[in-house]
Amino acid sequence: MKRAAARSPLLLLLVVGACRLGEAPPPPVVVQPPAFNREVGIGVLVDTASATVGASRDYEITTLDDRVIARGDGDTWTVSSAGGRLSGRRGSDQFGPVEGPLRLRANSGNTMIGGRPYRGTAIIRAGEDGITVVNVLDIEQYLLGVVPLEIGRLPANLIEAVKAQAVAARTYAVGNVGKRRSLGFDFYATVMDQVYGGLSAEDSIVSRAVRETAGEIVSHNGRPILAYYSSTCGGRTASVQDSWPWHAPQPYLRSVSDTIPGTSQAYCQTSSRFRWTASWRADSLKAILTQTLRSRLAGKRIDHLERIELTGRNASGRAEAVRINIDDESYTVRADSIRWVLRPDGVRLLNSSLLFSVNSQMNADTLHRLEVSGAGWGHGIGMCQVGAIGRARAGVAYRDILRAYYTDTEITRAY
Repeated sequence: MKRAAARSPLLLLLVVGACRLGEAPPPPVVVQPPAFNREVGIGVLVDTASATVGASRDYEITTLDDRVIARGDGDTWTVSSAGGRLSGRRGSDQFGPVEGPLRLRANSGNTMIGGRPYRGTAIIRAGEDGITVVNVLDIEQYLLGVVPLEIGRLPANLIEAVKAQAVAARTYAVGNVGKRRSLGFDFYATVMDQVYGGLSAEDSIVSRAVRETAGEIVSHNGRPILAYYSSTCGGRTASVQDSWPWHAPQPYLRSVSDTIPGTSQAYCQTSSRFRWTASWRADSLKAILTQTLRSRLAGKRIDHLERIELTGRNASGRAEAVRINIDDESYTVRADSIRWVLRPDGVRLLNSSLLFSVNSQMNADTLHRLEVSGAGWGHGIGMCQVGAIGRARAGVAYRDILRAYYTDTEITRAY
């Protein structure tokens, strides 16, 4: 959820002093959870015109009541839909049209979706806009394909950061199961939720980290927290309302320092985006703002681009808002939305809203060039992923890493 860097990737009162290096951390508190189905559905392909499905070895495609539609062994079918019914083609073989959904179950080997291997089974659905293929598997297997893509492949000496990411990702999953039920699955396989790559994304260190933290989540008052995280906080995380003023405040999503005790350095300063600058010439910025402010401009063209200025900063040092003056009208863009409007190339988001300066270079009363300097990558809420890596490098255990970024929380077991 890089989500954030959306890709992400992808959220601190510092409590490192409480970490006793060399001591075994206390076991997580065990709470009695509500009934929880560990099987989750991931929308791997959503509303595509057609989809290839199969398995690396022998498999069956059936209806949900187990009526066999097709069999195969190490091959794939191309499935499409028409009128809400599914049809498949494999060379000269074909099936359908039949009513869906259909289930593909590998009797041995791995399920294949879109040419990539996955654990578990696949559910194939026909919708108004095409085919949706859902990978259904145990939540712990799901995490094996999430964590490497969210924090990267790290060496064994940094496994505490990987464990922290595993627990954060599991917390997000446990707390959000069913939120996309109307779409026929639990999570997108993208930064819309958490990036998931299936079997080909898996990594041995991540698999160990997931296994050694099995069932653990971060909780507050007995409930899974909103476990937001982002790549690089720039030296201080944001409270949730600093970046997302429209979001309800949460006691565990506060702005905390990422500074290494006794120094002026930050745990996340190894990030390539710890400090950065961005600049635009007026003509390219006009084109970008025409797109990113499209709904607010209501079809008007930009003739005269005037000064762009910072209106103030919030408690975490992030921009409260920027004011953009266009053709004698003023447009205020708040907090994290700045990243979506001031895009460096019209596609990529601005790295963060932790801005040190916004410098409008003028020719008379017209903007000639805009320069912005800032820090961090992502929304900055919750766990700082590069900061977690820095803490692991300093010998901090994963539970203490999590408590540093998510204040007033406990590590508990969901199952």
